[in-house]
Amino acid sequence: MSGSTDPSDNSEWRLLRVQAGERLLWLCVVNPELWTYVYIPDSGRFHLNKGVFVDYVWDGELTYVPIDVQEARDLIGARVGALPPEITSDQRRRYLTDEQLDAEVALTHVERANRERDAKPES
Repeated sequence: MSGSTDPSDNSEWRLLRVQAGERLLWLCVVNPELWTYVYIPDSGRFHLNKGVFVDYVWDGELTYVPIDVQEARDLIGARVGALPPEITSDQRRRYLTDEQLDAEVALTHVERANRERDAKPES
């Protein structure tokens, strides 16, 4: 798998910058079950992305770089992951009606997981 994360370490929520080479594609949140949600500024929410899930867990063609909540907020502010204007209205509707997570709820899950990890005594 490309990138710096190991999908077999599924103990917590995490934020990832998804790239194809040097090209930034998405901001992604991964839950403990490894479901991958990408941020879509058009809705202001994270949406389940089965293609990213397959790549993250099995194919490993993209690069997944762990990031913190502040970098995620910066990417949200930069509108990373905006749907291209040339997609059809049916494609846009499909993207925007997939299972989704509120951005603040997703970031709160990550912050909580980070606090819990940081509070654990080192073995």
